[in-house]
Amino acid sequence: MAEKRAMVRTLDAIDEFDRGGGVVTRLFCNEGICGAEVTTGTTTLPVGKSVALHHHNCDEQIVILQGNAETEFDGERRPVGPMEVVYIPAGQVHCFHNVGDEPLLMLFIYDAGEVTRTFAATGETVVHLGSGDKAQPGA
Repeated sequence: MAEKRAMVRTLDAIDEFDRGGGVVTRLFCNEGICGAEVTTGTTTLPVGKSVALHHHNCDEQIVILQGNAETEFDGERRPVGPMEVVYIPAGQVHCFHNVGDEPLLMLFIYDAGEVTRTFAATGETVVHLGSGDKAQPGA
């Protein structure tokens, strides 16, 4: 765990993770980087792309910064647009779909410094942004 300290992370210091299909995640801060008990960053989904149904080991908030999405949980899709927030409690299966005509940019905030993702279709659990953390596993 990194020592907790105030810092500024410039764009050139923020790693990009290719999650397949053009989906890119940038990790701002987590336990390993900032010593934080939260994990933050952005994910960009190209037009027409989605992430697979999954759940996390912690609560999640998503703020749509750009574009238009549908969030899916409880078997329903719900529209969500710029500066709107989706809250997903730990263990709730969910996903996001870019239904707009521009890239979808989402800010994520997890209430844990270490995050896992469990894919609903397979039950496989992966470390957030680890090698198995793809937008569409197996694709």
